[in-house]
Amino acid sequence: MKALRVLKLLSWLIAIACPVILQAQQNTSVFKLKEKLKQFEAKQTKLFDTSYSNTLLDLAYIYSYSYPDSALLILAGHAERCHAAGYSKGEANTYIILGDALETKGLYNKALDNYDKAFLLSKKTNRREVLPLILNRTGVIHLNQGNYPEALNKFYESLNTAEAIGNKTLAGATLNNIAIVHFHQGNFDEAEADYKKRLALAEEMLDSSSMSLAYNGIGEVNLQRKNLPVALHNLVIANNLASKINDPEMLLTTSLSLAEIYYESDSLQKAVSLFDSALVLSTKKGNSTLICNALIGLAKARNRQGKVQQALDNALEALQRAEKMGQVQLIRDASQIVSAIYEARGDALPSLQYYKLYKKNSDSLNSHESRRAVAIEKASYEFSKKEAAFKRKTSQQNWLIFTAFSGLLFLAIILWVISRSRKKLNLANKDLQLKNSIIGAQKIDAEETLQKLKDTQKQLIQSEKMASLGELTAGIAHEIQNPLNFVNNFSEVSTEMIDELKAERLKPNAERNDELQDEILNDIASNLEKINHHGKRADSIVKGMLQHSRKSSGVKVLTDINKLADEYLRLSYHGLRAQDKTFYADYKTNFDESIGTVNIVVQDIGRVLLNLINNAFYACAERTQIEATERTQIEATERSRSALPPPENIGINSGGFKDPPYKREPTVWVTTQKKGNNVLISVKDNGPGIPQKNLDKIFQPFFTTKPTGQGTGLGLSLSYDIIKAHGGDIKVETKEGEGTEFVIQLPVV
Repeated sequence: MKALRVLKLLSWLIAIACPVILQAQQNTSVFKLKEKLKQFEAKQTKLFDTSYSNTLLDLAYIYSYSYPDSALLILAGHAERCHAAGYSKGEANTYIILGDALETKGLYNKALDNYDKAFLLSKKTNRREVLPLILNRTGVIHLNQGNYPEALNKFYESLNTAEAIGNKTLAGATLNNIAIVHFHQGNFDEAEADYKKRLALAEEMLDSSSMSLAYNGIGEVNLQRKNLPVALHNLVIANNLASKINDPEMLLTTSLSLAEIYYESDSLQKAVSLFDSALVLSTKKGNSTLICNALIGLAKARNRQGKVQQALDNALEALQRAEKMGQVQLIRDASQIVSAIYEARGDALPSLQYYKLYKKNSDSLNSHESRRAVAIEKASYEFSKKEAAFKRKTSQQNWLIFTAFSGLLFLAIILWVISRSRKKLNLANKDLQLKNSIIGAQKIDAEETLQKLKDTQKQLIQSEKMASLGELTAGIAHEIQNPLNFVNNFSEVSTEMIDELKAERLKPNAERNDELQDEILNDIASNLEKINHHGKRADSIVKGMLQHSRKSSGVKVLTDINKLADEYLRLSYHGLRAQDKTFYADYKTNFDESIGTVNIVVQDIGRVLLNLINNAFYACAERTQIEATERTQIEATERSRSALPPPENIGINSGGFKDPPYKREPTVWVTTQKKGNNVLISVKDNGPGIPQKNLDKIFQPFFTTKPTGQGTGLGLSLSYDIIKAHGGDIKVETKEGEGTEFVIQLPVV
C-alpha cells in the first residue's frame, strides 16, 4: 500500500509539473519558426515560395492541436494560394492541417470535408505515403461521431496501406485507434491485445510518444476492469514517457486517466485537482474533446463530494460542448452524470429526460447492428490479408509460368536454328532415336522392377498378417491350455479315485474302510469343483475373445462422465473388497464440473473404466505385497543385526530406517478434465509400475503382467478398441517403483 501511495503522489506531481516544462520548449520551436517566417517576409517577392509555404505549414501544424484557432488563422486562404501556384503537395498538406485544427475544436463535419479534399488530391498526385495518414484521421472523426463500423473501415484501410508502404509509425497509430473502438464497445480483451501490438511496434522503433499512448491505453483498459494497481502502473509509465518527450496532448491525456484512478479509489480531492488542472490547460489550448473529458470528470468527483450544484454545472457545460461537436461518446457520458445528479436531487422529470438522451446515445454506440458491422469490418480485414497473401502466391506462380514459357520459346528458337542444317538435323534425329530406344528399354526395366516390388509388397503384407494371426492363435492356445490341462488332470485323477472307490466297495463288509471311502468322495467333490472352476476360466477367456472381436452395437447417449467414473470407481472398490477381505487401498477423485455431458456408449465406456480401475487397485495390492515382503526382510535383517555387537566406526542410529519405503499409502486417483474439444479421464495408481520393456505390448491381445490364471490379457486390448471406436485415444505413462497412469481422451461431440 505504501508503494501504491508513492506511485500516486509521483504521478500527480508529474501531471502538474510537466505541462509547464513542455510549454517552454514548444514556445522555443514556435519562436524559431516565426523568426524563419520573418526572414522570408523580408525578402518576399510576388512569386510563390515553396520554402515559405512549408515553414507556414510547420507552424500551423504545431498550433493545430494546441491552439487550433491560431492554426486556422495562419492557413486562411493558403490552400487557394498553393492551388494557384500549382503546388499540389502544399495544398493537400494545408487541407490535412486544417482538418486537424477543426477536429481539435470539435467541428467534425468541416474537418471531414478538408480530409476528403486532401485524400482526393493526394490520390490524384500519387502521394501514397500520405494516404494512410488521411484515412486514419478520417477514421478518428467517425469514431468521435460514434460511427464505429465506418471508423473501423477507414482504420483497416489505413492499416493495409501503411503496411504496404512499410510505414510502421502509421501502422502503430492505426492499431491504437482500432483498440479504442474495441474499448468503447466493451471488448476489453481485444482492445488490450491491439494496444500491446502497438506497444511492440513502438518499442521496436524506440518511439516514446507511441509507447506512452499504448501504455495509457493499457492502463485505461485495466481501469475499466477495476484493476487499479495495474492501471496505475501503466499510466505512470505513460506519464513519465510523455514528460520525457514533452508531449502536451499526451500529458493531458495521462493526467485525465490518473484523475480517474483517484476518483475510483475515492481520493476525490486529488481527482478534482487533476481534473481542474487538465480543464485549465485544455481550455487554454482549445482542445474541445479534452475539455469535455475534464468537465465530466469534475462533475463525477464533485457529485461524490456532495457539491451537487457545481457538479451539475460542469456536467451541463460538458453536455453542451459535446452536442455542439456531435461527439456521441461524450454526449452519452455527460447526459448520464446529469441524469444521475437530477435523480439524487429528486428532480424526476429532468432526470428521466437526460436518461433518455443517455440511453439513446448508448444504444446507438452499442447496438447489435453496430457490433455486427464492426465484426464484419474486422472479418473483411482478415480476409483481405489472406487475399493479399493469395495474390502474392498467384503472382509468383504466374512468374514461374512466364519463366517456363520463356524457356520453351528459347528451346523453339534453338530447334529452329538446328533445323537450318540438314546434316546436323539428321545427326540429331539419329541421336534422338538412339536415346529413345535406351529410354524405352529403361522404361521396360523400370516397369518390371515396379511389378516385382508390388509382388514383394503383397507377400510382405501377407506374411505380416500370418505372423499376427500366428501370435494371436498362440496367445489363445496358451491361455486356454492352462485351464484345459487342469480339467484333464483332475478328470483323470477323479476317474482313478472312482475306480478305487468301486474296488473298496467290492470288499467284504469287514474289510471295508468307511473313512477311506469318505475321503475319496471328498477328494472327488473337490476335484469336480476345480474342474468347474477351470471350465469357467476357459469360458471367460472365450467370451473375452468374442467381445474383443465383436464391434459394439450400443447406442450413444449423452452421459455425465463424472457420475459414470465415480460409479465404476466405487463398484470396483466394493467388488474387490467383497472378493478379498484382506484387500485395502484408498481412492481419491478430482472431477471437472465444467465437462457436462458427453455422447458415448455407456456400457462400453463403463467396461473400460472398470477394467482400468480394477488394474489400478490390483497394482496397489501388488505393491502392498511387495512392501510387506520387503518389510519382513528388513525386520529379519534388523533382528540379525541386533544380535551382533556394533562396529567400532558406526554410530548408534546408523543401522535403523527412520522412514521405511513401505510406509506409502496404496492409493488410486480418478480425475476428469475438459481440454479444448476433448475430455480427459485419468486413472492413476502408486503401484510398482510397468516395466519399460512391456510398454509396447501393453495393449496387445493376451498380453498380461498378472500371474498365470489371474488375467486373460484381453482387458486393455478390448478397452483400446472401444476408445478408438469412440474416436478417442488412450495413453499410458509409468515409472517403475512409483506408479502408472492411464489417460483416456474422448471428443466432446
